[in-house]
Amino acid sequence: MAKIVQPPVLMSRILAFVLATSVVVLGALVFTLMKMMPLERPEVFFLYTPTRSANVVIEPLDPSSSNNKVALNNYKEGFVREYVIARNTLSAVPGATRRNWARIVKPWSANDIFSKMVKTPLYKEFALGDQLPNVSCDVNFSSPNNDKPVLKMNNDTYNVKFTWVCKNSGGQTTQKNYKIQIRIKSDLDEKISGTLENLEKLRNNPLGIQVVQYDILDGRGDPLDSDVASW
Repeated sequence: MAKIVQPPVLMSRILAFVLATSVVVLGALVFTLMKMMPLERPEVFFLYTPTRSANVVIEPLDPSSSNNKVALNNYKEGFVREYVIARNTLSAVPGATRRNWARIVKPWSANDIFSKMVKTPLYKEFALGDQLPNVSCDVNFSSPNNDKPVLKMNNDTYNVKFTWVCKNSGGQTTQKNYKIQIRIKSDLDEKISGTLENLEKLRNNPLGIQVVQYDILDGRGDPLDSDVASW
């Protein structure tokens, strides 16, 4: 006589089989996702034109490549220029200044360098104050002697010369010449092939370059220490 499986027993066996299959599939998915981590990571490439032709070359970032060494040096020099501009430009629209400080200067600065900046009077006025001074300041790299405004010294250290041109509400213009020394540090060798510790910061700074030294060389003090009320 054939053995008859009762419906409750059959249903329990079906459910057990479905549960076991789901556990196996879920385990496989978790394992696959772990192998794919991080799920989002900036990949750096250099895009340049070797001649004046329309040919464009895209290469993976290889610091040992002669072409990439030149491109990397140019990138670092441009990085220094953009940092100085973003840090010291005071826009007539305060929101633009705040965005530059938050989106450029902060992720491009080592923690101690940015901590010194936030203590300056003009940072406090533009970033935190409600009654903002009616003044705008621009960075001008032009030199009457045709001196190179950004000069590389050694060990990723740069001397930068610029004129700080400020205008107040009355149209009065004030100009001050500054010479600063900036040293940068790149986390490229440490992080380009590994896990990114701070993805949001690396979106704005894909090579992981940061300013680790910012010194005024001419004795004038930090431009952001200026008292705009006296202009």
